[in-house]
Amino acid sequence: MLGNGYCTRPVELDCHYESICETCTHYQTDLSFQPVHLRQRDHALKHDQDQRADLYDRLLTDLDQ
Repeated sequence: MLGNGYCTRPVELDCHYESICETCTHYQTDLSFQPVHLRQRDHALKHDQDQRADLYDRLLTDLDQ
């Protein structure tokens, strides 16, 4: 379990992401982490980190579906 989601990568596979799990195809999250994603998105917007904010917007959109 990660700080704001889950890793579904099989143990047999190496992990090249380490600290950027949100960009990995094996990263999973759910509605229970929505407040965390909202805070991370807002932090990114406040610091003019548009790509990072977009990443959290995509995660939040996926949670709503």
